[in-house]
Amino acid sequence: MERIKKIFANLNVKEFRKYAIFSILLIVMIVVIASLDLTKARYENETNIRIKPTLAFFIVDVESQTGQVKLEGMVPRAQPYLYAFTVSNFKDNKHANVDLTYSIEIITTTNMPLIFKIYKGNNTTSDEIDSDTTTTNTDGVYFRHLLINDVNTMDYDENHTDTYTLSVEFPLQYKMNADDYAGIIDLVDIKINAEQVV
Repeated sequence: MERIKKIFANLNVKEFRKYAIFSILLIVMIVVIASLDLTKARYENETNIRIKPTLAFFIVDVESQTGQVKLEGMVPRAQPYLYAFTVSNFKDNKHANVDLTYSIEIITTTNMPLIFKIYKGNNTTSDEIDSDTTTTNTDGVYFRHLLINDVNTMDYDENHTDTYTLSVEFPLQYKMNADDYAGIIDLVDIKINAEQVV
């Protein structure tokens, strides 16, 4: 007890206040910085669900076009990763001269256990994919081919744009061994095949 009294008797009150205020400010700064990092991480996680690069296909002639989406940095989660793409029969001052139909094929590598769905327009309940097959090339590499068999028609006498959403799910069941897929990239080719209406 005497020792404690001596410590308080020798205590410089001004120095004590200075160190106490400095310590409190330091703790407040650490808490603020930590909360900013958490908010930023949560914001990035939420925006990654909805915002992805948009691919735009312009079919103004009978042709095939392919665009690629690189799936990297994916982790198993409840929400799907969403990628928007459009198909139009015009671009700037170029316009299709004939009525066109087009089909969509999705070709993916099979590096990750992903579930693919395609939605047209604002419909996010009806998957447009009609068939899902797997092929192997001469090097033994596997590819999945997802086809939409519905014929989509675009009349040449009006500008038309169809919007699609590619939904990619990395199921939560793989969360326990997510490290097995760290650094792995899955490539997705979106292929638009346009033909003239006969």
